[in-house]
Amino acid sequence: MDMSELEFSKALELLRCPKCHGGLDINSVGTLLICKKDPSHRFPIVEGIPSFVKREEISPEDSKWVFEYDEMAERYDEAIKEYDSWLGVNLHEEFRKVIERIPIKSSQHVLDVSTGTGALLILIKEVYPTVDLKLVGVDLSMGMLRVAQRKLRNAGIGALLLHAQVKELPFKDESFDVIIHSGGINTFSDIPATLKEWVRVLKPEGTLLIADEGLSPCARKTQRGLQIVRENKLFGLHPPLEHLPPQLKNVELRWVARDTFYTITCQKLSREELKQLKTEGTEHILIKEMVENMLKKLRTNER
Repeated sequence: MDMSELEFSKALELLRCPKCHGGLDINSVGTLLICKKDPSHRFPIVEGIPSFVKREEISPEDSKWVFEYDEMAERYDEAIKEYDSWLGVNLHEEFRKVIERIPIKSSQHVLDVSTGTGALLILIKEVYPTVDLKLVGVDLSMGMLRVAQRKLRNAGIGALLLHAQVKELPFKDESFDVIIHSGGINTFSDIPATLKEWVRVLKPEGTLLIADEGLSPCARKTQRGLQIVRENKLFGLHPPLEHLPPQLKNVELRWVARDTFYTITCQKLSREELKQLKTEGTEHILIKEMVENMLKKLRTNER
């Protein structure tokens, strides 16, 4: 089901103009979001999906991927199943296990960045069927969002879907308890800015989960691993540990799906820790040392 007018009104409390972070109002006919701070910032609502980005605002590199996803949106779910037979895994079950490790609680706000066809939002409700959650999905492909909208409606899941840039999210600071991203970050044009933006909208002590293609150090040395990378170079990429912002802690790196996908789970610092970080005005020493040790271990294992 789509969000009701009441639910959408509540969602406005989270939404902010991505250009100037001003609050937003909806026009009388429900077709436009207008920035309170700068009324020239206007964002259309097209068939229930607010759009915060124009085609010309998307970088050429990102546009290439958006075009591909728009073109394959209707057949994407079937196409992604080819990974299962190619890699010898069941990605749905693999990511079910990943979601089960996330401490999701009732009444929490959960954001799925690059939600695609909404598969993770549906999986979250499968894993936590009785937990009352405020679900939000963001994607740069309107074609994928249309498919997600239909799938969520058919599944009876209420969620707010938004057309927006991953590094320019239309939310106020500290809006979400949990932020999830699965698939896509390997191709982002500006990973550091993107991660900084995600941390901005994550609540203190909130959980961030990032997953994408990338073989483990051990898998890279095998004939199977070499063949996988030859067929798809994305599996040769590394977890973006060096780009994690200093406001994060408790970083955990894992590999799933027979060592073909990495997952990074971490938390945002507490309010007290954030205050200390701001006061000191320096990079948080804990995550710096943690990331350096992780990268050193990865390089050692790849030799």
